[in-house]
Amino acid sequence: MKNVAVTQDLPSATDKPPGFLLEPFGWAIPIIVATLQSNPEYVSDFLYLSRTRMHLIGMGLAHIHDIPDAGLAETFFRKPAGRILDEIIGHRPTGLKRAIGHMPDYMMQAETYRALVQLLAEPVTARMIHHADRIYDSKIRMITDVPGPLRATIFSMHRDIEDMSSFLAGLRCIALRRGRSSLDELVSELASARQPDQFVARLKSIVDSLPLPDALPPARVQYARRIDSGIELSDLGKRWQNCLDRYVWDMEHGRCSIYLWQHAGVQAACEVTRCGRFGWFLNEVRGPGNARIEGPDMDDIRKAFESAGILGESVINSIRQILE
Repeated sequence: MKNVAVTQDLPSATDKPPGFLLEPFGWAIPIIVATLQSNPEYVSDFLYLSRTRMHLIGMGLAHIHDIPDAGLAETFFRKPAGRILDEIIGHRPTGLKRAIGHMPDYMMQAETYRALVQLLAEPVTARMIHHADRIYDSKIRMITDVPGPLRATIFSMHRDIEDMSSFLAGLRCIALRRGRSSLDELVSELASARQPDQFVARLKSIVDSLPLPDALPPARVQYARRIDSGIELSDLGKRWQNCLDRYVWDMEHGRCSIYLWQHAGVQAACEVTRCGRFGWFLNEVRGPGNARIEGPDMDDIRKAFESAGILGESVINSIRQILE
C-alpha cells in the first residue's frame, strides 16, 4: 500500500480532546498525538495500524519513557515491525509473537509490557505465557506478584494463575504475623524447598508456628463497635430483616465477631472471622436487608479495618489453597 504524506497540520493538543478512535492507546494517547503532530507524514500509516504493531509500539514506548524522535517515529510507523524491538529492547523475546496473538484489542499498561519482556526470558513463566488463552494486565501482574525464587515451585503446583492472585499478600501477612522476619527472609526460607511436597511442608510448618491471635479483635474500629451480646445481635437481625442471628453461636464461641458500623448515615454489620493462626480478617459487610455496601462507603470501612490490622479475608486465599 502506498503511503500518502499528509501536508496539513494536525489540530493542537489544546483544540480538542482525543477522539474515541484513540481510546485503545490508553496511557500512550498523549505520546501518540505529540508524535504525529511533530511528524504528520505518518498519520496515514497510523490510520492503517495493525493490532500487532500497536502492541509493539506500546512495548517500545514503555521502554523509552519519552516522546519518540523523527527516526524512532519512522521505525514505529513504517519500518518492519520487528525493528521496534531491535532498536529499543535490543532483541526479540522468544514467544512474543504468539503472546501478542492473545493480547487484548487495546494497549496494555506500560509496566505490563516491561514485565512481559522479563517473564518471557524465564523458562517457567515463559511456558505459562505461551499456553495462556488470554494475556492481559492483571494476569501478567499476578505472575510477577509471585516472587521470582518461588515461581518454578508455585506454578508447577498451580497452572491456573488466578489461583495465586493473592499469594504475595498472603506472604506479607505471614511475615507480619511472625514479626521476626522480613518478607525477603520468608521468601528465601521457602525457596530452599524446591520440590512441591517439601514446599507445602515448609509453608505449613511456618504457619503452624505463628503465634495464636488475640482472643478477640479490638472492641472498636473507628466508627464500628463490636457486638458482644447474642441477644443484641439477634434483635439487630430482626430489625434489619437479615440473618445476623445465625452468627450468634460462632460469635459466642470465638469464631467470629460482628461489628456495627454507624457513620454519616451508613449502617453496616461487619463480619470479622478468625482464620486459624493467620489472625482476624474482614469478611462480609452488609447493611439492613442484607444490602451490599459498595463504593466510597465500602472503601471507608475497609480502610478503617486495615488501619486496625484487620485485612480482607481474600489476602490469604492463595496460601490456604496451597495448604489444603
